[in-house]
Amino acid sequence: MGQLWHLIPAGTGDIIVLLIQLLVALALIGWAYNRGFRAMERGPIVRLPLLTVAFGLALFVRNVHSELWQTLVVAAAVIIAGFFGRNDGGRGIGVPMMLIATLLGLGYVLSASILALVAFLVYFLSPVSKR
Repeated sequence: MGQLWHLIPAGTGDIIVLLIQLLVALALIGWAYNRGFRAMERGPIVRLPLLTVAFGLALFVRNVHSELWQTLVVAAAVIIAGFFGRNDGGRGIGVPMMLIATLLGLGYVLSASILALVAFLVYFLSPVSKR
């Protein structure tokens, strides 16, 4: 097995850690969002399309070093997530996940953790009828 380590590209560990960070944040926020719904109304805890888009956004922001393009892509992602969030009654988890993915992609892990904690508390403490 030790002979095969040279086949793994450099930076793969960082990408896997980024994916795990996004997966944990989405699982916690998804669980808090689904809490209180009846079993028939609950969605999946980890929404795979949202995880895929958030991971792609984090990788894009991480690898593009032009501040103008980073800003435009993040703004477009948040606006698109807001439009898709209107289907959930305006309180979907797309916008917070796009912001968390952006912060993780830029390397602001503490800010992303605090935003994930705040989103978790908002969804955990808000009544279901208001979502």
